[in-house]
Amino acid sequence: MRVPGAALVGAGAIAPFHADALKSAGFELRHIAASPGSSRAKTLAKIKGFDRVWESSEDLISSGDWDCLVLATNTESTIELLSLASHRDQPCLVEKPVAFDVRSLEVFPVPNSNIRVAYNRRFYSSAQRAREFAREGACTFRMELPDTIGNETEMFAGLRAVRENSVHGLDLLAFVIGRYQLEAIERVEDGSRRSRIALVKSDEGHRGTIVLNWNCPANFSLVLDQAPRRLELRPFELASVYEGMEILEPTAEIPVRRYTPRKIAEISSFPGPDGTKPGFLGQARSLWKKVTEGEWEDGTATLSDARFAIETAVTLIGAE
Repeated sequence: MRVPGAALVGAGAIAPFHADALKSAGFELRHIAASPGSSRAKTLAKIKGFDRVWESSEDLISSGDWDCLVLATNTESTIELLSLASHRDQPCLVEKPVAFDVRSLEVFPVPNSNIRVAYNRRFYSSAQRAREFAREGACTFRMELPDTIGNETEMFAGLRAVRENSVHGLDLLAFVIGRYQLEAIERVEDGSRRSRIALVKSDEGHRGTIVLNWNCPANFSLVLDQAPRRLELRPFELASVYEGMEILEPTAEIPVRRYTPRKIAEISSFPGPDGTKPGFLGQARSLWKKVTEGEWEDGTATLSDARFAIETAVTLIGAE
């Protein structure tokens, strides 16, 4: 029986993780291409065992000599390559955020049965537990997205970090609690204090806030409260479940009674299966299922999900 072959476009920092996950999922690593003139594709092909290195990403895609394609290029290059790939009736997994604005995605029909977006955090064991927790009943929540951003240049660029990195959290929130609406947004632009605070309500009845506390020394996090329990993703790779409080009696060092949340469970996404980067094997297995069975794993991010995350990011930062 012929083993399905995968093609990878891109040889940057994220590409080796895709290669490892594709191999662990069962694919043969057939083709790879990167930016014109780049030596990275040849290096990665040698390390990971790709059969052929292409000088042109466009030629690789047009050849169709692959059973599935992973697009892991910079965001500026993604739309053009994805458009080319979309003309072939073959599965494609494309790195997030796909584009910086919703208009760029309007050329692709929705729904699209062949394209999925690599929001790998959906496949974290911690995120899966958070989703289960949210389905047990309505929660109040708080999400913090403390991206590092610059000053005037970053503002002029439309807060690229928010469009390219905070979207991970915005999509994760939608995965956990369902689609949501931004009911109100408070903009803070006061010297070094620059942030956004949004009041949010989900279609499933969850209510909470999204805080973009830029440049703060904090982890990306999501806290779900469903009394008498709390689930905390801090960072997203680790889920901690709390119920009740522990009483710490006074000591000579701390002569007051203290109360601390009682942790009843902890779910870690580390290490990833087969030593892969957390979430990557899950989405590679989803790709395998599409190639071999004709359908994706439930929960794999769609182009509609990508549009929602981008649109939410743009609304939060107040960009056109």
